[in-house]
Amino acid sequence: MKKRLLLFTALCLGFADRLPLAAQSLSATFAAPRMYAPGTVYSALEQPDGKIVTTGIYTRVNGTSASGISRFNTNGTLDAAFQQNVGAAPVTYRVRLLSNGQFMLGYSPSAPFTVGGITRQSLLRLNANGTGDASFNIGTGPSYNGVTSYIDDYLPLSNGQLIAVGGFDQFNGAAVPGGIVRLTATGAVDPTFNSGGLGVNLYDDILSIVALPNGQYLIGGYITSYNGVPCNGLARINSDGSLDQTFTPALTAGSDADNIVVQPDGKILISGGLFFNSTGPQGQGIARLLSNGALDPNFTPPAALTSYSVYSYSGDAMQLQPDGKVLFINDPLYNGTSLPGVNRLNADGTLDTSFQVGTGPNIRPNALTLLASGQVLVAGTFGSFTGTLDRGLIELTSSGVINPAFQPTIQTDGTATAMVRQPDGKLLVGGNFSEINAQPVRRLARFNTDGTVDASFSPNVGLDLGVVDVALQPDGRILTATPAAVNRFLSNGSPDNSLNAPSFLASNVARLLLQPDGRILVGSLNVALAGNVTNALVRLLADGTRDASFTPATTGPRLTAFQTMALQPDGKILVAGTGIPVGSTNSSRGVLRLESNGATDASFLSGAFTNSGTTRLQALALQPDGKLLVGGAFLAIGGTARTNVARLTATGAVDASFVPPTITGTVNTLALQPNNRVLMGGLFTSPSIPSNLARLQSDGQADASYGASATPNGAVRALLIQPDGNIMAGGSFTAIAGQPIFGVARITASNVLHVAAPQAVADRTEAWPIPTHTILTVAPDASAHPQSLDLLDGLGRTLRHQVLSGSQPATLSVDALPVGIYLLRVNYAEGTVLRRVQVQ
Repeated sequence: MKKRLLLFTALCLGFADRLPLAAQSLSATFAAPRMYAPGTVYSALEQPDGKIVTTGIYTRVNGTSASGISRFNTNGTLDAAFQQNVGAAPVTYRVRLLSNGQFMLGYSPSAPFTVGGITRQSLLRLNANGTGDASFNIGTGPSYNGVTSYIDDYLPLSNGQLIAVGGFDQFNGAAVPGGIVRLTATGAVDPTFNSGGLGVNLYDDILSIVALPNGQYLIGGYITSYNGVPCNGLARINSDGSLDQTFTPALTAGSDADNIVVQPDGKILISGGLFFNSTGPQGQGIARLLSNGALDPNFTPPAALTSYSVYSYSGDAMQLQPDGKVLFINDPLYNGTSLPGVNRLNADGTLDTSFQVGTGPNIRPNALTLLASGQVLVAGTFGSFTGTLDRGLIELTSSGVINPAFQPTIQTDGTATAMVRQPDGKLLVGGNFSEINAQPVRRLARFNTDGTVDASFSPNVGLDLGVVDVALQPDGRILTATPAAVNRFLSNGSPDNSLNAPSFLASNVARLLLQPDGRILVGSLNVALAGNVTNALVRLLADGTRDASFTPATTGPRLTAFQTMALQPDGKILVAGTGIPVGSTNSSRGVLRLESNGATDASFLSGAFTNSGTTRLQALALQPDGKLLVGGAFLAIGGTARTNVARLTATGAVDASFVPPTITGTVNTLALQPNNRVLMGGLFTSPSIPSNLARLQSDGQADASYGASATPNGAVRALLIQPDGNIMAGGSFTAIAGQPIFGVARITASNVLHVAAPQAVADRTEAWPIPTHTILTVAPDASAHPQSLDLLDGLGRTLRHQVLSGSQPATLSVDALPVGIYLLRVNYAEGTVLRRVQVQ
């Protein structure tokens, strides 16, 4: 057959490597967005004067800067004087009101925190006006085995002292076995209070403490023993810290009473993971015990309240009304329970049908607060609460109706998690946000090329949870993944009701991936699909129904904990996770490869990724040569030292030719530039590369041409390289190089694009037939050292890849591809040749 040269002129993508280098900078043609998301309220209390104090994760309230802890006047406005005294407080968890009008704040992270002008570890006392009380100082606070630990709960006492509980065996350097300590009014350890001996053992954790009228205390949590005496989640201790062995709660091993309420009659309400049948544990989420610990036979809660559906680690999961009725929070996603997130029980445990919240919150609340008026505050992060959108604090009447007069807007900085570029240059961004540039935009936005929000695009259905991934179909329809659902939208943002995806209950969906054939891979940390626990990776057909032909292995080398994935041009699937067994042994891998039907590809053998803490594999990026870039949080792979970024060969072995610098932190996302340099985003530092956003050369060495002139102040979670070489970055940053920009930025950068091959090489590169129907033949220029060729679709996805050897023509099968225009890329040592190819 006579060869036919392509009739299209080679497309040059730029000569970046030949131009003088310029520092990276924010693009002047992309407007800096202001992006906010619903804030989180962890706990709330009511002062005697009716003012409300809240704690949580937020940066502004009703449009005013506010963080960590706030106080609302009785009319719902922010107490500005209190907020000014508090200052820029970090996230705080529990707040307790002291008898003298002061507040005690709890903080779990290991670093000290500053509120009201003073800095403390774990516990901090505020004066009534929001200034810090310097007279209270717990020093170095809690630690376990010499490492700073945490406080889960604390109980202020009437004499000014305080009892703190948590996971620790020392407090300010003093031995306090048992995870419980009593502090004086100044924060010093009280040596007269001693749980003695072993206390709670390794992995045990006291989560809650309440006082009894006789001076004793109840403690609950992950407790297996106390001072050497077996305990099953709940114990009663004397005023000196010793165990009261006359109290024998009717709980079996494995129970944990996360929250405790003592009724005036001495009966005890508990919630959490509760088991009462030692021969066949039947868990429930809430129960009532008699004062001696026996199960109260006159309290029968709804069967839907399974273990761990009722709990809070930051506030109160239950509130006892004066009439004996019990308000409680519930996880509406856990096990698909039919009850909403806030309910009320009658005194006998039956559901009180006179209390109706409607659909209630879309996720489990963090805490309840019963007000003196009989109304109740519900704290959390609610994308929707019976139709009220994006609130962190809801007030309900005594019958469960939302009070419209009290709806503060509590917000935090928005986050962009995923992004994809449309063929017209507009940018689709998914993440956790509810407002951009003072306009309501919920979880999925489309940006024009100048950075303004496309007002014609408004997907407000089905996105009450943050969007974790986005994919664009060739027909312009948009797929999104939230932690519990996969949705599809038309190009204008309207919901596409033709997608009938199943519910992903309590599954923490992490990624979705659109295959060229229209099928959809969905990866989750723990899939519960339509009530049936399955593998952590499922595939849906184009209409959303489950693809029964995709059946990952359930034994041997298999995926047990999904984290991320990538698709090879041949249809095989690369999957990263943890705890992937190898054969019948206890060893594990970090990455495996699946055949297109889900079967494990035994020819790919990744070593185990290890870390001193939690190993995370956050990103995979497939190179044209078949090698695989892996990013995350790890220190070694199968014994080979690599910190947080590595490259594997096509068989899964560590690529010894790729040696990156030492990186501390986490690499969240990777992007391979056309010139084979590696762009990394995350939350990391390194002595040899910029923080959070950096670039490596193709051998892993630091790219000195990428400087620290465009460093984000927070984590980068998504990267995208535009055809013009500019870099789109998304994440949880609020500034780049000191300039305010929230969540989404465009960065100008040199050294991004392919080097174009000389025109003579392009002229000697042949392909035929054009148009093509079934087979495309490509004859490279042997003198230019051909390496590989790729066929890409209009979205830039690699559909076919082939390694080249010498001057022998290569053939690509195109008969399964839809009719249309594709891009042929031939990679030479001297540069790249690009041609458009028509498939008919």
